[in-house]
Amino acid sequence: MTNKFSLVKLRNNERGALSGFPLILLTLVLVVAVLGLLAHWFLGGPIAVVPQAAQPTAVPTVAAVAHTQDTDVLWHAIDAKLKTLDFSKLQIQPASDGTATIDGKSVGTHLERYRLPDLYNSQQLADLLGQNAASLGAKLVNPVQGKEEAGVGTVYSCLYAGAGLNAVQVDWVATSKPRICLIIDDAGYQRGVALEALYDFKVPVTVSIIPHTEYSNFLAQDFPGHAVEVMCHLPMQGHEHVPAGAYKEYLKKGMDVEKAKAEVKAGLADLPNCKGLNNHMGSVATTDLRLITAVCEELKAENMFVIDSRTSAKAIVSKAAHTVGLPVAQRQFFLDNTETPAAITKQMKQTAAFAKKHGLAVAIGHFKVITLKTLKVMVQQLQSQGYEFVYASEVVKE
Repeated sequence: MTNKFSLVKLRNNERGALSGFPLILLTLVLVVAVLGLLAHWFLGGPIAVVPQAAQPTAVPTVAAVAHTQDTDVLWHAIDAKLKTLDFSKLQIQPASDGTATIDGKSVGTHLERYRLPDLYNSQQLADLLGQNAASLGAKLVNPVQGKEEAGVGTVYSCLYAGAGLNAVQVDWVATSKPRICLIIDDAGYQRGVALEALYDFKVPVTVSIIPHTEYSNFLAQDFPGHAVEVMCHLPMQGHEHVPAGAYKEYLKKGMDVEKAKAEVKAGLADLPNCKGLNNHMGSVATTDLRLITAVCEELKAENMFVIDSRTSAKAIVSKAAHTVGLPVAQRQFFLDNTETPAAITKQMKQTAAFAKKHGLAVAIGHFKVITLKTLKVMVQQLQSQGYEFVYASEVVKE
């Protein structure tokens, strides 16, 4: 009896101890909470640091960087705008440091000089770059005025300064030299000797690539690194017989305009770095105003230009381009209709004579070894005689 009673008593004691445990734990939690509140009130914060969700990092504005870290940020901002406009390839001398006078004081200036493209006047370019300057608190210091520079041409200087930043001067040069725009058609089928000769030109040249050919995409990616501008050479209906399936994109007279736009878009998609378009063949298709207007509308949507190769006297490419406000230029000479060095040289001399008389000549040759080797020699000769070679994008106008 005693043993049984003792066992019952022991179990009752255990139940009492266990039933009291939650009360003790609750008391401890309350004490810790009270201490935390007291610490927050009297010490300005909690005793323990509780991890919190990461907050988004504030990105400093360009203006803030300009004032605290980089006084050349104005140069970087203007340079970024020039790259956006694809003007880096128009630079005609290395960037340099100089001085300018602002409010009677001589200040350090970063100087860059570029060829002036026909699509813009100097004031338009000054305003475009001024937008980036204004975002940093800087501005165009003086009105844009042209100054004649012997052996160079008319120089339009745009000086930007303010907000404690290093000043930047961008010169736009309208050359006094006769200009030649050299376009090479039918690229995409070969590399090798022809490509080596092209890269040896060492002057601005525009090459028009037939899309979806063996080397089209490769060349479109490779050309800019060799100072070659990329253009699309889109196949269009001519008088010659074209086998079915010869070209992935092929515009025909009277075709549906939406289909034509889709063909243009597909051709451009194969050519990274493409800036414009001209027709491959096309003596029939380029007489269809409705068709070519649709092509020009698509090019305008892509922020490109068109070159009127004038494979037909009845071509209406320029008319359609002007109608939709697309930048355009016309070809004056074909260089290699007769594929001999003598004939190509003769055509290039006629091109040079036209440029000397009128200030500019646009000439088209083809991606052939004999043409490119002959032109390589002629280009070097004409450059030494004071002719300036320019890209197709520099000579187009709306």
